[in-house]
Amino acid sequence: MTFRPGHLFAALSLLALTACGSPDYYLLPAPQAQPARLASPVSTVSVAEISLPAYAEAIEIATETAPGTLKLDGSASWADTPRRSLTRHLIAALEARLTAKVAAEPWPGFDRPGLSVEVTVDRLIGGPETPLVFSGQYVIVAPDSGRIFASERFAISVPAQNAGFTGLAAAHALAIERLADDIAARMAGRARPAA
Repeated sequence: MTFRPGHLFAALSLLALTACGSPDYYLLPAPQAQPARLASPVSTVSVAEISLPAYAEAIEIATETAPGTLKLDGSASWADTPRRSLTRHLIAALEARLTAKVAAEPWPGFDRPGLSVEVTVDRLIGGPETPLVFSGQYVIVAPDSGRIFASERFAISVPAQNAGFTGLAAAHALAIERLADDIAARMAGRARPAA
């Protein structure tokens, strides 16, 4: 099979255009190490998948272009679905802060977890050079009794960590870690950490 010079040029041009049009993909950085773990009132904690607003569930990264105006950026995408990656980040951050074993729901063990955490996000938006605003509510439930252990609203603001979408991804990770600080302190019966 032979290629004519014109066909080869067309194929190379198409490949170049395809490469130029593909988005960059961004991961959340790993949770920061913690100096000590807080004593948990239970040995096991489950975390439900985080409930996100529609714009925050998109694979394209949402940014706030003006107050109340959002844009999904076609040139920048999350490397994993936001709901899954934020939930997994929260699990890792809680396990780094508590003496309990922490896992995603559905709980993998035969026995039910001691406590279950549900997070509903009202707002999760920022920009590559603007603060990230993260607000909503978390509820901690004892699955065996159905008793609500805690129900708290949260409002977290994280300054841009670095320039560009790498900094925005780092801000998302830090916001989840600050939420984990709050949840862990509440479980351990400590004062909520200062924002």
